[in-house]
Amino acid sequence: MTRALTKQERTAAAVRDATLDDLLTAAWPWDVDRVKDVVLAVARERGEVSANDIRGVLEERLHWLIGPAFNSLTHQRGPLQNTGRRVPSTSPATKGHGISVYRWAAAADEAA
Repeated sequence: MTRALTKQERTAAAVRDATLDDLLTAAWPWDVDRVKDVVLAVARERGEVSANDIRGVLEERLHWLIGPAFNSLTHQRGPLQNTGRRVPSTSPATKGHGISVYRWAAAADEAA
């Protein structure tokens, strides 16, 4: 069972989400679509996915869009769900900080 977020955590999450949405808005639409397509393809194939999985199949110039793409795909009953699990990032820029693991949300629907 997950705990309820504090007011400060909810505020921080709202700011984070708005920032990620702004990044997506500023990017070329076809770049955003490319990253989202790759994320969804890997998620459908593997069932679960993290940014570690995407960096290996996406050209480096688009790596900055991976986080915003995950954020977009998990909101408003999107095709991905955050599992609540975190794994160490393999990106040298993150110095091994944890990144979220996502589940293909349609997997449960498809199994039914």
